[in-house]
Amino acid sequence: MPIYALVFEALYAADIPFLVIGGHAVVLHGYQRNTFDLDLLIAEGSLPAAKPVLLGLGYTSYFESGAFLQLTPRASLPPLDLMIVDQTTFDRLSLFTESRILDGKRILIPDPLRLVALKLHALKAVSRPDREKDWGDIAGVIRAAALDLENPEFQAIVQRYGPLESNAELKRRL
Repeated sequence: MPIYALVFEALYAADIPFLVIGGHAVVLHGYQRNTFDLDLLIAEGSLPAAKPVLLGLGYTSYFESGAFLQLTPRASLPPLDLMIVDQTTFDRLSLFTESRILDGKRILIPDPLRLVALKLHALKAVSRPDREKDWGDIAGVIRAAALDLENPEFQAIVQRYGPLESNAELKRRL
């Protein structure tokens, strides 16, 4: 029974662009781990249109900040987290996407380098509860995508988006 497809169909019908990020993007890049909740990235300008669409599916908002909207589902829908970015960031990330099928629907996910950048950026929040899972995801995506740690573009991403200990932590895990 499709559960993620309902969210995708509603957003597509409302012409709201999004990228699938988080655990599902990690899995779709080849690093197998358990995940259920759905993490989407949208541009802040799309949020006013996205909220009523998602609330209309039966979601209720339980946390909202400038960068996040977390939604509790009704039965048969997955928990949903929206990461909200400015239009420039969304457009830039959209240039580096890969098409995949999730729950029978074609969706876009960030390429491995941009997904690692998003995960590294999340680690800068010292209070983040999922730090170990994020480091595992990063290492898993690097292995699955055979990313070169010495590649200048990879190094620039680590320096720009990661916490200070990123290089040492990556070398330890890989």
